[in-house]
Amino acid sequence: MLFPNIPTKTMGGNVFWDTIKSRKGWKIQQNIFTQHYRILDQNNVRHAWSSDYDEIEQLFETYTGERYQ
Repeated sequence: MLFPNIPTKTMGGNVFWDTIKSRKGWKIQQNIFTQHYRILDQNNVRHAWSSDYDEIEQLFETYTGERYQ
């Protein structure tokens, strides 16, 4: 389930986040403590977050232009 999101500037996840996937400047990151995921853009702004990797990956593909609807 995607959680409600307010686009928020982050520090890019250099400490508590692992980058799982990146493409065209977008990143999927996973928190090393809570295990939830987030999507960051090229400016490290969070656009989505969830505990469900499949949902995050689908949205990531939409943002990066890899998913055609």
